[in-house]
Amino acid sequence: MIKKIAILSTVLLSLNSAVFAADWIRLNITNSTKYIYLDHDSISKDDNNLFYVIRYKNDRGIEKVAYIKYSLADEKIGIVKLKDYNSEKYKSDNDWKNSFAFMKELGEDSFFNNINNFVQDDKMVQKLNAERELRQQTTISSNKELIKKYSEKYPGMGEYIVTIEGKIRKNWKLPVTNSGGVAKVQFKINREGKLTLCEIKQSSGNKENDNSAREAVKNTEPFEHFPDTAAKDLKEINILMTFDYYVLDVNKK
Repeated sequence: MIKKIAILSTVLLSLNSAVFAADWIRLNITNSTKYIYLDHDSISKDDNNLFYVIRYKNDRGIEKVAYIKYSLADEKIGIVKLKDYNSEKYKSDNDWKNSFAFMKELGEDSFFNNINNFVQDDKMVQKLNAERELRQQTTISSNKELIKKYSEKYPGMGEYIVTIEGKIRKNWKLPVTNSGGVAKVQFKINREGKLTLCEIKQSSGNKENDNSAREAVKNTEPFEHFPDTAAKDLKEINILMTFDYYVLDVNKK
């Protein structure tokens, strides 16, 4: 009898947590020792200029956000503004694109050449748009269906799961590595909101990726208690979450 209760009390729910178009894309740049992320949603251009936002760490290890303006006519680049990165306050907008920037020529070995070449490639950007939108819509549809079925079986737990997924995504600190991959983390949460298990179920093949995924879950603890509407025999939930870390190789032509 105890064995049956344990099986019934543990629910396996598979959610996907992925880096989508609205998030930062990790850029793999051969001739740069920096880790660089590109805000995909910030890419735009007019008749004269190209605009985008990158995020990186300076020599003191401080995360910075640089708003870049690149002149298509004379191939000069300028930083419109440079700020400390704050994940809570950052947003991509268009207000800065008409601001003045001191423009200078790019050296042949500058990593900005790789970024500019990629951002100017309309077909590549459109392809990336389509791929990432498909991944996002597929994941959202899949999660909605799973949570709907879960809520029908365990009333009151649907919103609880959505809240957990959102908080874990917020705590997911992307690793400093040029190796992308998919890691799956299995974890269990009991009625009191405590983790009783947190382990890598499927490795991405990269230790840093795996660690960042596992730490995203661990750093979210303690979770909220189960809602009062949750069935009394539901002792814990067993979640398998997928972390898809996407790295874009801008060195390829």
